[in-house]
Amino acid sequence: MAVLGLALLCASLGRAADPHGQEGAVLEAVLRHQISLFLDDEARARRAVICLGIDPGEAPQGASREFLARFKEPLVRSLGECERRGSGAVEGVTRAAAVLVTAGPIDWVADDEAWVRVTHFRSKRDSAMRTYRVVRDPSGWVSLGPIYRDGPV
Repeated sequence: MAVLGLALLCASLGRAADPHGQEGAVLEAVLRHQISLFLDDEARARRAVICLGIDPGEAPQGASREFLARFKEPLVRSLGECERRGSGAVEGVTRAAAVLVTAGPIDWVADDEAWVRVTHFRSKRDSAMRTYRVVRDPSGWVSLGPIYRDGPV
């Protein structure tokens, strides 16, 4: 039993030490899903931006330039380039409308499945925190959407 516990601990440490590999791919999948949700045709016409952050568990951080480059999306910014205001989120320089999205931490439920906490803030009235299910399939990591827990009372 102790051997199994040690093996699980080593496996989880291995995943945690791989931010640009498997964890990076999981975060990319869930953030791509958010980009598709928040940068619809109307948002693009208004030149709204989406500001991405990663929360490893201690505090949200702006996504690095190299991580943002994975998205090849001109309307994506790092979290630090945007501001949270009472009237709504804006890009710091242009004051364009924005949505702030943070992904993480990751909860590994299997080798091929992760649950990722995602928060978004567009305004005080339009903000939320949800857990998304991300799975590995033959094409790579894919976000299947939010997990809804419901049951009888």
